[in-house]
Amino acid sequence: MSSGLLDFFTLEATEYVETLDGLLARAQGATPDLEACVRQARALRGSATMAKVGGIADVANALERTSHAVLAGTVGWSDAMRGAFVAAIDDLKILIRGVRTWGEAETGRAAARARELAQFAPASTTAGSAAPNASVFLATEAAEIARALMAFADNPVGPAGIAPTLQRVRGLRGIALLKDLPPLPEVVDVLDQAAKSFELGGAVTPTLRALFHAAAVVLADGSISLTRGDRPATASEALTAFAAAAAAVGGGAAGADDIVPISALFPDDGAPGLVSASPSPPTSAAQRFRLEVVSHAEHLRRLVADARGAVDAATRERLARDLAAAALALAKLSTSFSESALAAFFEGQRAQASLLAGAALDMLDRACQLLSAPHGKPTADIVNQLNAPPALVDIASLAPDGQPSLAQRTPAPAAAPAPAAPVGAAPLGSAPTSAAPSGDALSALLANGLAGLSALDETPLVEPVAMDSDVIVPIEDLVYRGRDALDRAIELRDLMRQSAGAPDAAMLAELFDLLELAATND
Repeated sequence: MSSGLLDFFTLEATEYVETLDGLLARAQGATPDLEACVRQARALRGSATMAKVGGIADVANALERTSHAVLAGTVGWSDAMRGAFVAAIDDLKILIRGVRTWGEAETGRAAARARELAQFAPASTTAGSAAPNASVFLATEAAEIARALMAFADNPVGPAGIAPTLQRVRGLRGIALLKDLPPLPEVVDVLDQAAKSFELGGAVTPTLRALFHAAAVVLADGSISLTRGDRPATASEALTAFAAAAAAVGGGAAGADDIVPISALFPDDGAPGLVSASPSPPTSAAQRFRLEVVSHAEHLRRLVADARGAVDAATRERLARDLAAAALALAKLSTSFSESALAAFFEGQRAQASLLAGAALDMLDRACQLLSAPHGKPTADIVNQLNAPPALVDIASLAPDGQPSLAQRTPAPAAAPAPAAPVGAAPLGSAPTSAAPSGDALSALLANGLAGLSALDETPLVEPVAMDSDVIVPIEDLVYRGRDALDRAIELRDLMRQSAGAPDAAMLAELFDLLELAATND
């Protein structure tokens, strides 16, 4: 172990232990701020683990586990527990001073304190103790980053002062588990993007401080969830605040630059200008448009795919902005190449895409597929294909080659003889001149009227199909479940946003039912 690392650990661990001591002192015998105790104990455990001081890490882990047990209501705070906390903190001070000369005495002291605390909250009773190593490391890093971001938001420093924290933020991308724990990947990406301009000499703005503060709260909540063995929440007030702060900063969805045809820069008076068209250009306008549009289309397709898989509020808010910006960029690009019909299509889909409406996402994905396909069609054909209604299939085309269709193979029903008019009945189509038939007259009318239908028994309109009357369909196959229910709930949410008035009771009832079904495993 290098001397520099031990020096750093001694300073950092002393600060954590002194904070724990202050929390107990301020409580004056009552229950201390247990959430703060969890944060400090977790930070001490992570620092001791990195410095490979296992005894101190064990004591810190026992303090964290016991604080969690009290927070969860598994055990109650008592004088005996307070005494164990005080003794553990006092011994931690001694152990930290002895890290350079660590021996059997220090190992025994640390083990004794860990066993004493384990009596109040055994390791087997807490979910957090079963978390994988990657989750433990990620929880520790998230808590430390949250503490540093909160400190920056309260007392801003220069780029050099926050640089180590930003390096730790970017280092989280190296943890494979991160991508499976939304919204943490979104927080990391937004922090990285927002910090770049600041690192290049930008000023500390109120929006940047608000973003760092909101990100710190989300990371701290995620750290607590990971420590307990849970997944971070994908919907909370903290996430809503973070999404709003990211939107204020920009969230990477900067508006696209205006692109105008060069001819628009000169007066339309017929006089020669400074720029003239080449008589034999190396590429045509259509080829140049295709070179430009393919990269935009692929980018938009990736955003559509991300939007379909997004589950947390922060990611969906960012993707909504990015989708609107990408659709606007394609509309402006199309306008610059005089593709007004294609520009109108993307402009028309932009508002719905910003709501993450499923139909708009499907249309954008289809348009981008057509634009980026090898040997793509002319844009006029693409627009016609996008705007065309669904094609109707001719039933005759479904018959095998060389065979007549089902309609051709079915003989026409034989013409039934015209029924004789019942006694007293008026001619068909004329106004009735008497009361409706009844009694024997009504019986005769019904008999003659239904007689013509008997021909269908000998010559049916279509070939009869045998039906299995014993088929039983499980009720579960007829309702939304799991991801399908969540997708339908998102569609209802989008419809509610578009409606001017308050949503009706039936729509709300369906939304609540879908949320319950979304929690059902497939």
